[in-house]
Amino acid sequence: MEKVMLLCRSMTHAQRCVRLLEQNGIMGSVIKAPVSLTRTGCGYAVILRRHWEEGLRIIRNAGLLTGRVYRKRDEEWSEITHDLS
Repeated sequence: MEKVMLLCRSMTHAQRCVRLLEQNGIMGSVIKAPVSLTRTGCGYAVILRRHWEEGLRIIRNAGLLTGRVYRKRDEEWSEITHDLS
């Protein structure tokens, strides 16, 4: 299953993103960000398993998309652009 992960600057920021997604009918989960993907070795992320393109647009339009975005395919995370129209 494909997943998308949005890195967030704090737990509070990740929770705001998830609340906004839920208000728009999209499920997201807050997780501890993988150390291998963070510059500082700590942080939180939001995981989207479905409707991720719409979710990214919603978060971006609200001004909450501040970190890097990754997609997991074949058990490997790769950074993707979040400049969606």
